[in-house]
Amino acid sequence: MKINRYGNISNNPYKQQVNKPAENQQQQVKQDKIQISKEALEMQKNNSVSKERTEKIEQLRKDIESGNYHVDSGKVAKKFFDFWTKS
Repeated sequence: MKINRYGNISNNPYKQQVNKPAENQQQQVKQDKIQISKEALEMQKNNSVSKERTEKIEQLRKDIESGNYHVDSGKVAKKFFDFWTKS
């Protein structure tokens, strides 16, 4: 008995979907490649902390250990206020 006069019953559209994963596996064999520019390589090599920053950290450490470092509570409060009011 013919239900659809335009199509062939023996033509199964799901059969084509079964064959597609095998084709996808062949495409997945390709490997990704990455290229890093010369500038990026230089940045990775020179990733050390700058001399000025190191000196500042050492000075802060000495001030804290000797008890000469004091926190300005007004500046801290202003920074908190600015942070929370910008949102």
